[in-house]
Amino acid sequence: MQRLIIPALLFVGLMSAALLLPIQMVSGQTAQTHVDGIVFVGDSLTLGASASAPANTYVYQVVDFLGRPWNAFLSFTSGTDLDAACQAGQGGYSVAIIELGAHAVIEGQMSPDQFRQYYSALLDCAGGETVVAGTIPWLGWSADAPEYARADLYSQIIRDEAVKRGMPIADLWSAMKLQPALISIPQDYVFFGSYQGDNFHPNDAGHAVIAQTYEQAFVGEYND
Repeated sequence: MQRLIIPALLFVGLMSAALLLPIQMVSGQTAQTHVDGIVFVGDSLTLGASASAPANTYVYQVVDFLGRPWNAFLSFTSGTDLDAACQAGQGGYSVAIIELGAHAVIEGQMSPDQFRQYYSALLDCAGGETVVAGTIPWLGWSADAPEYARADLYSQIIRDEAVKRGMPIADLWSAMKLQPALISIPQDYVFFGSYQGDNFHPNDAGHAVIAQTYEQAFVGEYND
C-alpha cells in the first residue's frame, strides 16, 4: 500500500476524523487483494469539506448506516487524473463508493465525449464487488451558470455509464440541485481547512442528503 500525501491544511481535520470511526486513509492496493470493507473514492467533499464535525460528513453517516463492522477506507484524489483515481479505487473491496466529476465541471476542459471516456474508464477500474456511482453534487451554481449545464450533462453521462454496467446510482445531482440550504456559508463552522463555510461545499444538511442518497442506492441494490 502506498502512502497518501494530502495537503497540510487537511491534516488536522483528518486526524480528528480518525479518532471517531475506524476509517483508514489509503491510496490503492493490489487489485488481487480482497478487502472485506468499503472504500470511498472522492475529492475534498469525501474528505468532509464544510461539515461541522467528522461525524457529520457523508462518509461517516454512510458507514454508520450500514450497521455492521465494516472496514472503512478513504481514498482522496483531486482533479481529473484518471490514473490517480483508478489507483485510489483499486483493491478488491466489497463496496466502492465513487464521488468524482465535480473537478471536471469546474475546470471545464473536457468535452462530453471526453468526460464519458474518463468516467467509463473510472467505473471499469473501480475495485469493488459492488460499485456505487454518484452523479455530480450541486455546489451552489446558478441555473444559468455554465458549470450548472456541465454538471447536468455530466450527471446524465454518469447515469448512462452506470446503467450499462448494472451499477447502482446515487443521484446526488437530482437530490441537491438548486437547494441553497444545502450549501455552506461563511458563518458556518467547519471542522478543518479555513474553519468556515465557503458558499460552495455542502454544509451538514448537504452531507446528510448525500449520505441518504448513497444509502438509498444501497437499499435498492440489495433489495433487488
